[in-house]
Amino acid sequence: MMLRIFLAVFVSVSAYFFYQTYWGEQGVKREEELAKQIEYQEQINKRLKVRNDALRAQISDLRRGEDAIEEHVRTELQYIKDGEVFYRIVEK
Repeated sequence: MMLRIFLAVFVSVSAYFFYQTYWGEQGVKREEELAKQIEYQEQINKRLKVRNDALRAQISDLRRGEDAIEEHVRTELQYIKDGEVFYRIVEK
C-alpha cells in the first residue's frame, strides 16, 4: 500500500516537472519562441542599421558641400537650373 502511494506521488511529481520543463513559463517551448523573436528582431535591426548608415552618409555629404545639396535638390525636388531643359519620358 505504501509503495503504491509513493509510486503515485513519484509519477505525479515527475509528470509535473516534465510539463514545466517542456511547456512551462521557462520551458523549452518558450525558449524556442524567444529565440525566434530574437532572430526576427535582429533582422529588423540589421535593415534599420543599413538605412541609418545611408542616412548618416547623406547627412555628412550635405554638410560637406554644395554639390551634394544640389544633387539632393535635383533628385528629390526636381530642381532645374536656369538655361537647362527638363525632359520627362512617360511610358504608356
